Amino acid sequence: MGSLSVDMDKLMVRAQLGGHSLAFKMCQNIGSLGHGGYDTVEDVHVSSCTFKGTVNGVRIKTWQGGSGYARNISFEKIKLIAVDNPIIIDQFYCPTGVGCQNKTSAIKLSDITYSAIMGTSTAEQVINLKCSQSVGCTNIVLNRVYISSTTPGKRVYAACYNAHGRATNTKPAVKCLLK
Repeated sequence: MGSLSVDMDKLMVRAQLGGHSLAFKMCQNIGSLGHGGYDTVEDVHVSSCTFKGTVNGVRIKTWQGGSGYARNISFEKIKLIAVDNPIIIDQFYCPTGVGCQNKTSAIKLSDITYSAIMGTSTAEQVINLKCSQSVGCTNIVLNRVYISSTTPGKRVYAACYNAHGRATNTKPAVKCLLK
């Protein structure tokens, strides 16, 4: 199963009681890749979205043990208002947190761009790029990403695992990206 050439533009996403709207799922999450085995996603462009009071902002999540690829994905002109987890790549997804195994096969993530993303987070870790131990993520680009805490003066930070790419004009600094 695959998705090709998907554009999402000008969506407003708000936290809701009792579930999430379709726009919420579409705007924020490229996910559950690899759960059924082989998956491909490419040419996905998310632009001009606002996240207000949500658990996640822009997220790519994959199950361990899957195969395939997700590439040429961009998130741009994103506004964040009190978002718990603004930018996430999670290649160790395990919803129960019990019996999670570190498998060697994974979806290959590449050519992912985050541009003109600004706003606030309720958490300290505002950028979390957690890529597969065996495959890793390549050509991750962050440019003009500015995320601060909802608490004035509270420091925020980025964390990476096996994520390769570059970051320019970004606060917090993303020094953890590998070349």
